[in-house]
Amino acid sequence: MAQGGGGYPVGVLLAPIMPLPDWQQHYGELLDRVQAAFDFDCDLTVEFVTHRFTPGSKEVLLGWYPGTTLDLSETDRAVKRNKFGGLKYVYNPPTMKELKTWFYAEWQRRFPNAPIQYWT
Repeated sequence: MAQGGGGYPVGVLLAPIMPLPDWQQHYGELLDRVQAAFDFDCDLTVEFVTHRFTPGSKEVLLGWYPGTTLDLSETDRAVKRNKFGGLKYVYNPPTMKELKTWFYAEWQRRFPNAPIQYWT
């Protein structure tokens, strides 16, 4: 059998994406590792998921990990609502734009024929 799983589609899910210190360097190294792992022809796609949380998930995480250093500050986030009125906290528009612009460029540079399925 040829390397690549016999023609099956291959999907990469990158999550969570967070603007931590030196994030471009660290995510760049991760993307380099992904590129090295997929050094053969395959039907490759990617999905990018930024860190987000709901009030309920925040409560659960703080209960499980009371000493967490994960940034769960609502004041630094934008509110995104779904069609049923539920809400989640996402990165503010300038941060999302910076992250998305960088990830799209870096993915396409490494994988010009591998579509980006979505960014969220």
